[in-house]
Amino acid sequence: MILKNAKIFSEGLLREGAILINKGIIIEVKITPDDKDLKTLTEKNKDRKILDCKNKLVLPGIIDIHSHLRDIGQTEKETFYTGTRAAAYSGITTVFNMPNTNPPAISGKKVQQWMEKAKNNINIDVGFIAGVPKEINETEIKKIIKLGVIGFKIYPLNPLNDIDWKIPDNIQKIFIISSRYQIPIFIHAAFPISDQVKDRILSEFNVQKYTTLELHDKLNPVEREENYIDFIIENYKKCITNNKLNPENYPIVHFCHVSCIKGYLAIKMALKSDNNYKISFEITPHHLLLSNDIKLDENNYGKVLPPLRSSEHSEFLFNELKQGNVSLIGTDHAPHTLKEKSQDYFNAPSGFPGFETYPLMMLHRVFTNDLSLVNFVKVASENPAKIFNLGKKGFIKEGYDADLIVIDKVSKFPIRSQKFKTKAKYTPFENCNSTVLIWKVFLRGTEINNEKNISNGQIIKASYKV
Repeated sequence: MILKNAKIFSEGLLREGAILINKGIIIEVKITPDDKDLKTLTEKNKDRKILDCKNKLVLPGIIDIHSHLRDIGQTEKETFYTGTRAAAYSGITTVFNMPNTNPPAISGKKVQQWMEKAKNNINIDVGFIAGVPKEINETEIKKIIKLGVIGFKIYPLNPLNDIDWKIPDNIQKIFIISSRYQIPIFIHAAFPISDQVKDRILSEFNVQKYTTLELHDKLNPVEREENYIDFIIENYKKCITNNKLNPENYPIVHFCHVSCIKGYLAIKMALKSDNNYKISFEITPHHLLLSNDIKLDENNYGKVLPPLRSSEHSEFLFNELKQGNVSLIGTDHAPHTLKEKSQDYFNAPSGFPGFETYPLMMLHRVFTNDLSLVNFVKVASENPAKIFNLGKKGFIKEGYDADLIVIDKVSKFPIRSQKFKTKAKYTPFENCNSTVLIWKVFLRGTEINNEKNISNGQIIKASYKV
């Protein structure tokens, strides 16, 4: 197949050109081709398909490193098929899937069942992140690693495995595992508040009557996130020092959905103190673009963990993104049923779908000149591929997978959740305007954002020495 008359983002530049794809691989990228070049590409075009992009932008497929595809035990919320279909229609060609399934994916047997369920049911490529086995059992951990998981996830607020992640010894144990096998540990950074503080906040809420989004922020305050980030960094340094680790054996740590200024700055300071530290972090589109003063028809549609913060945090984080200081974005796509989200605040779960708003809202900022295309492609495609060793993904280069998104700028239109492909048809971005048309999405050269597409996604298998 040939994509011609395209504006191709490659090597940091947007240039007119054509792309030759054979057997799912980018064979050639020809910039400003003349008639002779196009004739040569046509002669090499094995399937004889030619797509005229009509001057639209061609970008690398988006890689979302944080999602919850649900399925096992939670098919009413989402399935592998519906979740990856929503991603496919959004320009997301690869996602990482988190382990809070029902039951949780914390053993070799459960992780294998999880992966088997995904086979032939995914429309994009999916990498799996496992929970940590009970008692941090290294024998079981090795079984899971051999299955090809991307890493392990820890949840201090609601552990999947009865492990108390507030205890330094447990953090040290999982860091040693990371060091030994060079596998990433994904961290939801948050200490719980005490019952005494919780009761005080609820009493204030009953008197002052601030919104439930503000209440949610107060019950999950930035200080608890900041303190846990400090706690992890302190233990990271201790692990290196106490075990006399060489840089090549440093543990690999990834902070999920950083939402606050001081937590962000603490990570940046740690990285600045030693450029050998293997620490990364992501920020979600909603923590970049929304704050807890938004007006929603149903406030629970904006209930998420970490909470939407005050505007000073979102404005600061978005400015850091604009300056090129943020490396990764993850949606934290977390669908629940409308029935669940329509309960009272205390019973409604945290989380909302993110696939179908991420490209529309972030690329809209590119089209309105609030964010450079260079920085968007770095955080959305290039950096995830490099940081998590995803091989031939994330770039439009010869020899790379033909995972591509073709987009155009159109007149602004409001986001309508009823049009979503995910089962979770609600969003805090309801009625927000976008000017982004996602025209074509390709996974290894096959168009995946149409009704004729079959589920041809693959499970990404990481390889670690065990």
